[in-house]
Amino acid sequence: MSGLTRWARALRRAEAGTMSVEMIVMVPVLLLIILVAVAGGRLVSAEGMVQAASRDAARAASMERSSFAASAAANASLAQADTAGAACSSTTNVGSFGRGGRVEVTVRCRVTLADLGLVFLPGATTVTARSTAPVDTWRGSR
Repeated sequence: MSGLTRWARALRRAEAGTMSVEMIVMVPVLLLIILVAVAGGRLVSAEGMVQAASRDAARAASMERSSFAASAAANASLAQADTAGAACSSTTNVGSFGRGGRVEVTVRCRVTLADLGLVFLPGATTVTARSTAPVDTWRGSR
């Protein structure tokens, strides 16, 4: 055997087990990156869901003829929204209901992050969206 062949074999023996060490170091890092991406996805999804629910509820309320019916329409719209099964609450402000007035709906949803097991994330966070819609000017002209 030549000296070069012996040197190559010795080098291979010296590197034995380095793949195991690399995997032990890299797997937790990759898992952390994946869990942070999942947490971000939950927040973005919840934010879109809450914004859509508040927008639709405000629009439904603005089409009604009385403040009582407007509140009922907003609640019905929120009951049909994606937020119905989540930990959400809403408020409907029909204080300036009338021609030229506006309806305001605020939706708050609690998004849990504790089940991801990341220490630096809070256990839960609240996503809030507020939408305003003008009251339909021609609603009483029929």
